[in-house]
Amino acid sequence: MIEGIKALTFDVGGSIFDWQTATRGAVRELAQARNVAVDDAAFASTWRRRMFEQLAEVRSGARPWQNADQIHRAVLDELAEQFPVLKLTVADRDQLNRAWHRMGVWEDVPDALLRLRERYVVAILTVLSLSIVVDSSKHAGIDWDACLSCEFLGVYKPEAAAYQTAARLLGAEPEETMMVAVHPPDLAAAAKAGLKTAYVKPKLKEAGSRGATDAFDIRAEDYRDLARQLC
Repeated sequence: MIEGIKALTFDVGGSIFDWQTATRGAVRELAQARNVAVDDAAFASTWRRRMFEQLAEVRSGARPWQNADQIHRAVLDELAEQFPVLKLTVADRDQLNRAWHRMGVWEDVPDALLRLRERYVVAILTVLSLSIVVDSSKHAGIDWDACLSCEFLGVYKPEAAAYQTAARLLGAEPEETMMVAVHPPDLAAAAKAGLKTAYVKPKLKEAGSRGATDAFDIRAEDYRDLARQLC
């Protein structure tokens, strides 16, 4: 157990929520309805990758300020051209975009969150929209003490101000706050901003979540292990 921690801030996209199952399932369902074959894994991974690329443009000022819902939807216009076999209408794209609002969680998450909330303030800190994390949390049947979306902070992770502002809003100093994630770059940025860090072994194969060699304050095999170490 690490002394002096008051608040835990969780990354959720890929860390807590299973975005691949939700998005790939929505694409497969649409393809089956059209009686066409499509690589749903390629579609979903491109969707996620391009979202982060466009988010980087928002952070740099090259693109107007947008939330994740708007960026996800804009990327679908690109994917409609890359996957013409789906013949995506505007209504199809709007419907597909809702898949991000129906993400499930890993099976070890609910019990771990309940245990952690007995000792700490437990909050989301994400680049995803507030609507996405609220809807997906309700869909998965989990609760948080707070949901902090960068869309309201005026700055997106991995900028230091995002982590520091989250700590302040939760009534804690950066050094009293621990960022929990499966993505080493997110944790490295949090550490640089003064936060403690907890790395949880990822369940998804995605860019930025493998081959962690950084020095984190905690390394956990899963969320039950995280709760054991912190409680």
